[in-house]
Amino acid sequence: MAREDGTGFNYYGERGAGAKSTDPNVIGSGSGNRASQDRGSPWVAFLRSRDFQKHDRNNQQAKTRWVPASHELERLSQNQGLLWTGFAFAGGILIYSLLPDEPSWVVLAVLLVVICSAAAVRSRRSGSSRNGLLLLAAFTGLCVATFRTAAIEAPRLLEPMTVELRGEVLELQHRQSGKRLLLKAAAVNGRTIEPGLFVERVRLRVPVNTEVSPGDWVQLRARLFPPMGPVVPGGYDLSFRAYFQKIGATGFSYGPPEKISGPPPTLIRQAERHIDHLRKHLAQRISAVLPEGSEKALSIALLVGDRSGIDEKTEESLRAAGLAHILAISGLHMALFAGGAYAVSLGVLALVPGFALRWPLHKAAALLALGAAVFYLLLSGASVATQRSFMMIALVFLGILTGRRGLTLRTAALAGLFLLLLAPERLFYPGFQMSFAAVIALIAVYDLWRRRQKEAGFSSRPQTLPARLGLSIAKWAGGLFVTALVAGTATGIIGAYHFSRVAPFGIVGNMLGMPVFSLVVMPMGVLALVLMPLGLSAVPLKVMSAGLGMLIDVATFTENLAPDVGQIGTLGAAPAGLLMAALFICLLAPGRIRSFSMFPLGAAITLMTLSRAPDIQIAAAGPQLAARDRQGDLRLSHVRKSFAAEIWLEGEGEGLGAIKSRKMSSAQRRCDPDGCVVLAYALQGKRYSGQTPLKIGVSKTVQALFEDCQKADIIVTDKIVPGTCQSSVILDRVMREKRGAVSIWLAPPDRADHGWLGKPAAEQVANHTPVKPGITRVTYAIPRLPRPWNRPGTITRASLRPKNKSSAKP
Repeated sequence: MAREDGTGFNYYGERGAGAKSTDPNVIGSGSGNRASQDRGSPWVAFLRSRDFQKHDRNNQQAKTRWVPASHELERLSQNQGLLWTGFAFAGGILIYSLLPDEPSWVVLAVLLVVICSAAAVRSRRSGSSRNGLLLLAAFTGLCVATFRTAAIEAPRLLEPMTVELRGEVLELQHRQSGKRLLLKAAAVNGRTIEPGLFVERVRLRVPVNTEVSPGDWVQLRARLFPPMGPVVPGGYDLSFRAYFQKIGATGFSYGPPEKISGPPPTLIRQAERHIDHLRKHLAQRISAVLPEGSEKALSIALLVGDRSGIDEKTEESLRAAGLAHILAISGLHMALFAGGAYAVSLGVLALVPGFALRWPLHKAAALLALGAAVFYLLLSGASVATQRSFMMIALVFLGILTGRRGLTLRTAALAGLFLLLLAPERLFYPGFQMSFAAVIALIAVYDLWRRRQKEAGFSSRPQTLPARLGLSIAKWAGGLFVTALVAGTATGIIGAYHFSRVAPFGIVGNMLGMPVFSLVVMPMGVLALVLMPLGLSAVPLKVMSAGLGMLIDVATFTENLAPDVGQIGTLGAAPAGLLMAALFICLLAPGRIRSFSMFPLGAAITLMTLSRAPDIQIAAAGPQLAARDRQGDLRLSHVRKSFAAEIWLEGEGEGLGAIKSRKMSSAQRRCDPDGCVVLAYALQGKRYSGQTPLKIGVSKTVQALFEDCQKADIIVTDKIVPGTCQSSVILDRVMREKRGAVSIWLAPPDRADHGWLGKPAAEQVANHTPVKPGITRVTYAIPRLPRPWNRPGTITRASLRPKNKSSAKP
């Protein structure tokens, strides 16, 4: 919110609450004797009206200027300075992720100390520079990300192995596909783990009948694998998340883990155990009241944070309708829960006359609501979105306690900076990006809305009750529409980048579904939690279930408006970043500077128009790949359900349901016991419609490998290829282990140049040789200089064998 100066005008040229009217018929708006004197003096009224008219002309000129004046920039810095500092800090983290090699944390630490010292000295002498502070914030973000990566490094697996494990349970995660166990390893194959001997943490798929709690000690037999890298270049990287969670291996257990005795759990682990037991108890109470169905699963997910019971069809319907955000416990849930607690606390305290007459009720209610927010944070699992929403609501209640406005761009910036300082890698998580993009956009839009209302003179309220009721309903409906539009735009761009899909009728779904969710579902859920200790939760839970049934009907209706339209294909990182930049410039920049948002918007549209999906996709290991056929459709070599196949089809704008219809024909893929030959085509050109396809040799034996080296253009094998191989692109075991998954783009023969295949298309035609597409670009998932999370591990089967003491040197 822009601050006001002494004249009552703020930076945007509007009048604040305390500003005086510019109407010459209104002599004064102050109070006291001075106001009486002004009303009695026509000369004072004339001079004041001239002064206000001058201010109006200045404000109109400020709105039409391209470059704000210095005092206007100062006001903008006061209102949004902390937010842009947060953007700069996040930009430094982004720069760190784009560096070609890992920087030295020692050098950066020395530079940070020197730069901060120089900045402090300069600030004392001549004041601080806004641009200098932004550059310092960006460099600090770069340093913090480097320090975090160096501090979190832990041993990781190099090769698959089967081991006997003993350790402490850190977490039991409930998923649709089953249960996952996060284990802190204490012993492997009967040996106590010493520093560097084995990984610190292991994540395992365990049977559905596994019942353990944080702090339990278990032993099990497991098959372990190194954390998987990206299945496509630039795609989701499991090894990145595993690295920053100190997970050095993933896999599955042979049977459920066996509980054993171990050291007593720490206080933190005991608290986690109690919270886990409470969540299970509440889920059981809800299950005992509600019948089986999607409504019960959604109730448990909203109140306890356990989403394992939600079936895939319901989640897909919510996602297609733009209502999937209700499953992630974030700002709306926290606001309804803590806001309801605040209202109830305020009403109850007001019924106690002795307390109401001696203490400020709103501050006491804020303290109680803050405690309720902490309870909901712990109960829901404390995800990144929930942490952000908790910090925002906590700052709102702290604003009540201190007499300041709590929900501003400053509070959003503070919450983001705090979370990024603790874990800079959160910047790349979809939940973090969606959460903060939505809240920043909404705060900016509603601030602008309030300014426009004041400027247009909408502060007066209607006198009659029907008029006031109609205006309230219109404002509520308008607010709901604007919220759905703005939040849907901000999160839709990020969702399109991460998941290759959007919700085309998300506004319809939110307009129809959110009133039910806000007025029925969440209030009844909060009431059920409050009444559950008294045994009176059945009625609110049933009302909540009925509301969720209506919400599912809305989601199904919205999904059926345009089924299978939300899959849009790949949205690159550069277009997504430019679209977000255009959105924030449009919402945050003052005056005519907003029009500069057209430049990143135009650049994003240009990049989206020029970009296209790869023509060949090759997995990091094994024979699985995809290539285009004569019609330009991407076909799969294997149609079994896999994460790689799902990502490849999403890049084409297809859902996983199309996997069966995307199998390669026998004409495109021919196999024998020694291997396969796959034909790959480019999109048809205008001149060479009868192009000869590229040949991809998938070699399983040495004999097939030597033959493919003579005839195939691309070699894909898990063996080591000799240096005499004549193929244009060679992806053998060494290359695939180092560089991971591969994406290849082809050009039609009429646009192919020398490129990877040596001769241009025109020369091939002149020599009467078969015309083949040209390989224009080959992209690998892992860079040539791998970052720490992509580097190979150090734990092998040989390193776990006990050393022979007799062979040790004396």
